[in-house]
Amino acid sequence: MDNLALEIIGEAEEGFAINNDNLAEWALKKIAEERAETQRMINVCQTFINEYQMKAENYSKQYESKTAYLKEQLRLYFESVPHKATKTQETYKLPSGTLKRKFGTPEFKVDNDILVKWLEDNEFGSYVKTEKKAQWGELKKTVTVRSDKIISVNGEIIDGVTAQERPDSFEVEI
Repeated sequence: MDNLALEIIGEAEEGFAINNDNLAEWALKKIAEERAETQRMINVCQTFINEYQMKAENYSKQYESKTAYLKEQLRLYFESVPHKATKTQETYKLPSGTLKRKFGTPEFKVDNDILVKWLEDNEFGSYVKTEKKAQWGELKKTVTVRSDKIISVNGEIIDGVTAQERPDSFEVEI
């Protein structure tokens, strides 16, 4: 144990305080050591997480491989029996489960600009949403804050916005 650590331990019993550059430097090094150890432990954990994710994916692939033939045989059987049909699917119930064919539905890819223009040009404007939104970022540059009130350049209190004080923060960068 170095002299500085002994000095700190001695002061800790009396009430530790960082009151000079040497103690501040020691504290920074201690924080850096703790960060390195924590990151080492996180890396070890991440290695195991990755390993188990790969194992889980392999089990999923094995399941698909082992059951693909049986699923295909069930699909063929389903085709040969009368089944209940609805607008979105067909089903055939058995005591241990249900065979089900879901009808494919289209996936829509929308180019909003082109669609809005078409709606407006073809008298479907009621399907176009017009959104009003305050430009707070621009307004904020011109206001004054007093207590929790926001004051405009005209001296008026602005409705709809309040200010909540946040405490200062302190960071140690290493």
